[in-house]
Amino acid sequence: MKVYCRDSRRMVVTHQIAGQGFTHQLLWNSAKTLLSQPGSQTPKDGYFRMAGMLMAYFAFEAYLNLVGPRVDPGAWKNERDFFNTDPYRGTDGKLKRISEKIGVTLAKGERPYQTIRKLKRLRDFLAHGRLESYAYEIELSGDKTPDMFGGLTIYKWTSASEAELALNDTQELIQFLHTNIIKALHIDDLPFPGNPLKFPLAFAEGEEKPSR
Repeated sequence: MKVYCRDSRRMVVTHQIAGQGFTHQLLWNSAKTLLSQPGSQTPKDGYFRMAGMLMAYFAFEAYLNLVGPRVDPGAWKNERDFFNTDPYRGTDGKLKRISEKIGVTLAKGERPYQTIRKLKRLRDFLAHGRLESYAYEIELSGDKTPDMFGGLTIYKWTSASEAELALNDTQELIQFLHTNIIKALHIDDLPFPGNPLKFPLAFAEGEEKPSR
């Protein structure tokens, strides 16, 4: 609908726009950006790793919520109730449900599943943060200075090696699920059925609203 402003004679056009945004891709891009920072073993690097590992886990959660409604519409229609009780409680329950529906079995004692479990532990640790006390003894030669903060959990869980595993294993598990979802359901209409971590951030279509 085209409307002319009386004061300025400028034409105002109303557009109808509809689109979709892929939250998992936004989170994955954030994870890659944070974890690609050059490391120099400073506290700032730890901040990047901690945030990047969280984003990787959130991307995994968002991916499950992207494909879940296609795999099991009934479960996701009542998502809050269905995934609030055992054996399908929480994110792990969503992964279990999707795996059952597409007929795959995850090796829960191995990577990449175990890496996802570690990321969940990190997420819970930070989401419910509290004062952490620690104490330990270490023997060093007289000319060396001890690491006074080595007992903090966050430093152990967000090392450079753990951050690398987080990115690689999250990607591996998402790609594994995506491939098997397409095979199991015999569908080719998943949004962008190729690489599940190379989606656009969003897409949209628009048109001028018809005049009345």
